[in-house]
Amino acid sequence: MTQQDVLKKLKEILMVRLRFDPQRAAEITLETTLPNTVEGSLGLDSLDILELLLGIEEEFKFVIDEREDLTAEFFSLDNLSRFVLAKTGHA
Repeated sequence: MTQQDVLKKLKEILMVRLRFDPQRAAEITLETTLPNTVEGSLGLDSLDILELLLGIEEEFKFVIDEREDLTAEFFSLDNLSRFVLAKTGHA
């Protein structure tokens, strides 16, 4: 599995679980930031991040420890895809 494969799956999760418009999802790149505290980001709030986290667990078949500080991992799709690759043993 490559980083681009993970990015594609993350886009699918955003479309299905967060109801992103497919055209908007198509414009997302690895450099896209996620949190609503960052100007120009996807504008995800804490509930959106939680929904994304749950979608990742289902899609990639691993459990994320919610007590862990994952702020850096959920900052951008680059960070998030690298995190997924590491958790699935593809890093």
